[in-house]
Amino acid sequence: MTPKLWTCPQCGNTFTTPNQWHSCGQFDLDAHFEGADEEVELMYQKFAGMVRSCGPVRIIPQKTRIAFQVRTRFATLTPYKSHVVGGLILDEPIKSDRFTKIESFGPRAHAHSFRLEKLEELDDEFMAWIRRAYAVGAQRSLEENKGA
Repeated sequence: MTPKLWTCPQCGNTFTTPNQWHSCGQFDLDAHFEGADEEVELMYQKFAGMVRSCGPVRIIPQKTRIAFQVRTRFATLTPYKSHVVGGLILDEPIKSDRFTKIESFGPRAHAHSFRLEKLEELDDEFMAWIRRAYAVGAQRSLEENKGA
């Protein structure tokens, strides 16, 4: 049985660990795109659609980024004027020139940072990484996620 998520009584955000440190607040998604080029918002929309195609997801606008959560947060995007930067939590390090940095936090938690400048960069290869990250966020294996 999967343990229930803890809900912060102040902001309503959910976490896997009770009293997990976070910055409480409710933020507006649209504010992230103020002053950004139109393509930046289109990249967000395409990225969010790719994530939603994996299954149910919470999209959480935060102060400096937009987080994507199933049980855990597994992807983030930060819009800028002409590009977005983001991250995916994957189950193993993936070597690719498309990742700007990889940080390991445990045997099944590897943060992969990326920068997107064009909508076309959200391709089939990127979709495969999003599926893997979604499975990590759901706290199940990629094989289990295919059957969900």
